[in-house]
Amino acid sequence: MTLVGLALALLVAGGLATWRCARGGGPYRAGPWPGLTPNGAGVLLSCALLLAGGQLIVEMPTRPVPDLFVLAAVACAPLALATRLTKVPGAASAVCGAYLLPRSLLTLVDPVLEPAPLLLVPALVFDLSLWLRQRDLTDRAGLLPGRRKTWPKRDHRPRRPRPARALAAGALFGLSLAAIEPSFLVLLGADPAPWSGIDVSIAAAVSAVTCALVGSFAARSD
Repeated sequence: MTLVGLALALLVAGGLATWRCARGGGPYRAGPWPGLTPNGAGVLLSCALLLAGGQLIVEMPTRPVPDLFVLAAVACAPLALATRLTKVPGAASAVCGAYLLPRSLLTLVDPVLEPAPLLLVPALVFDLSLWLRQRDLTDRAGLLPGRRKTWPKRDHRPRRPRPARALAAGALFGLSLAAIEPSFLVLLGADPAPWSGIDVSIAAAVSAVTCALVGSFAARSD
């Protein structure tokens, strides 16, 4: 009951803070990437509260179906919300980092507290698949050793992720989480039997579809 109360308090606080920041309508970005205004930083922190509340409710998965894809969907939603509001590359990873740092510190203080899920790598996969462009790679190719140094022109126009990219980013988030989390749970001492059958493949497929739908929210215009 204590954890449920704490989770509800985090969800309410995060929801109210997100609503207040979104009500102002921005601006959320200041200066060159990745600069944020106080309102933009407030969005990321409030979404981190939503992420923390959702993770406390879901808790540690004990079976692939339905625990794994429920965990993925609940984790993906705050990341997509932060990305939609701020439209800043790296917003999902920033929200994940803001959640994981205090959670990891609490785990060190209280060993009884379950470790946080491995969300940072899937969040990075989400950001890279959503924001990375071919031009980003070709521009940096000129900075490799042995090649003529050419400094790319900075594009100050705000990036707007396309719906197809958002769907792919959500799907890759779900797949990467479903691929990493079972190994992490077995490493912590969980029974490997439930995490070695066809249920894991089913959970990975459902996670990809569910997170693709949730991730598409990041590309919708306000």
